[in-house]
Amino acid sequence: MASSSRANYTYAKNLTDADAVWSSGGSNGGIVPNNPLCSSCERGLSSYSIGQRVVTNFEYDPPFEHFSPLPQRLTHGWKALGIFTAQSGNPFTVVDYVTSEYGSDVVEYITGDRPNLLQKPTYARKQLPGGSYQFFSDAVIGLAPGVPFGQQSNIPWGLGTGFFGIPTIVNAVTGSPVSTPGDLGRNTFVGPAWWNFDASLIKDTHITERTSVQFRAEFFNVMNHSTFGTPNAGLGGTNFGLSTSTATTERQIQFGLRLMF
Repeated sequence: MASSSRANYTYAKNLTDADAVWSSGGSNGGIVPNNPLCSSCERGLSSYSIGQRVVTNFEYDPPFEHFSPLPQRLTHGWKALGIFTAQSGNPFTVVDYVTSEYGSDVVEYITGDRPNLLQKPTYARKQLPGGSYQFFSDAVIGLAPGVPFGQQSNIPWGLGTGFFGIPTIVNAVTGSPVSTPGDLGRNTFVGPAWWNFDASLIKDTHITERTSVQFRAEFFNVMNHSTFGTPNAGLGGTNFGLSTSTATTERQIQFGLRLMF
């Protein structure tokens, strides 16, 4: 009987003022600063900053030959392997509107600007019956308390809930109010953490001195655990504060047969 295991733990913090200049999408690229007069306002967690990550793996050779009456060709050569991964979520930026104080362009219309943070948001961090994951609380999203999610109507989706606000100033020329960049930082929030477990079962059978057959059964996300991705971060948009996609796939099983000579 033989077995081995290994574990790795990483604690990290990656700060940037832009994830990239041209290749980064959304509001984290260097071409779309929240306030063009305040480059220091862009400093924050990078979108790929993972605060904590644990990876463990093991290999175990079951001693079937010691207690099974079956022939050695059937009891020898078995091996079980597994990999367990757990990590904190990815940072994300809450955005909403297009400011007009400094003008706007096509890129800004696509990404949106950051609003004012009026008070610290509260969290739900729960899975909904329909399969989504609710990150922010009902109060932040604007859900009516006690009403099932599927029966909600006229949801403000984060606007007018008292947590985020759109700042304005008066245009000195026209005298009309215009929207201006808010004080919410970049990548202020961190999405849901997740974990995953993959496993495999291998059987090596020697046919001749130089020839063997290997059977493999591999199970990805063997527990079929839901690993939710980054929540939708557009204020006023449908599903704000909800994760509607997963970070990993559902359970997948595959079998293989390999001839080695």
